[in-house]
Amino acid sequence: MRRCPTCEEEIDEHLEICPWCGRRTGFEPKKSAPQSLIKRIIENAKANRLLLVVGFGMAMIGLAVGLVVGCLSNRADVGMSSRLGVSEVIDSFTNVMPPESKVVARFNDDRHCIYYLNSGHLMKFNAASKMLDEVNPNNMIDEPHVYYNDRDTLSGITEAELSADEKFIIIRAISERNEKEPEKNKMVSFQLNTESMNLMPYKYVPPKKNYDANADSLRKAWAARQRYLQRNQEQHAETQEPAAPAPQPVETPLEEQPVAAPTPAPAPAPAPAPATSGE
Repeated sequence: MRRCPTCEEEIDEHLEICPWCGRRTGFEPKKSAPQSLIKRIIENAKANRLLLVVGFGMAMIGLAVGLVVGCLSNRADVGMSSRLGVSEVIDSFTNVMPPESKVVARFNDDRHCIYYLNSGHLMKFNAASKMLDEVNPNNMIDEPHVYYNDRDTLSGITEAELSADEKFIIIRAISERNEKEPEKNKMVSFQLNTESMNLMPYKYVPPKKNYDANADSLRKAWAARQRYLQRNQEQHAETQEPAAPAPQPVETPLEEQPVAAPTPAPAPAPAPAPATSGE
């Protein structure tokens, strides 16, 4: 393991491009073994012809057995296991991708790779070869040119999306930088064929605005609805007969109001009779 000279993250000492920052490391790629296994078998077989004959016969037997097993096995299961292996490799790579990276496309089929956008650079990771490469339009076609500046936050590829048929990646990049008015930067578009890896200039057509979701359209629809309700309310009020006014109570003057007769006082109770003696 060695540290990347740009981001100082620990990476494999044989990686030419850092998976964290997407910059070239300058490390030497891993060299292949000086002598392959097949070459060593051939050299040993030259010293012993009998071993060569026996090995050839065993290889033919193994090939025949493999063909028989392959014919009897389910091709769909074999293809599923292959795709599962690619998917697991891509899943492992996504766990170590640089922060704030945007996955553009992921292919578990014969393309077995993943594309992601990071800091204006479009990167491609091949799950079969375990190699990380950059899709740089300046290295693939001469014109138009893409403006790259790692010190500038607005540089390189700004947008990348997969087409509806999942065959092309549509790329939008900055061609000329306008320091005073960034919104007037000159843009350029490309179309990347993910099967043949051919890059061609592309005429970008901005998507149409969705006026149904536009705030101005919503306000207009709300105002029209209010006018409709108000008009219906006015028409309903015109068709109804006016309601009779409620009778108002008439106040009688105080001097004309009848005076209640006074209530007579209760009569006093009779006194008790005196008690008599029993003589």
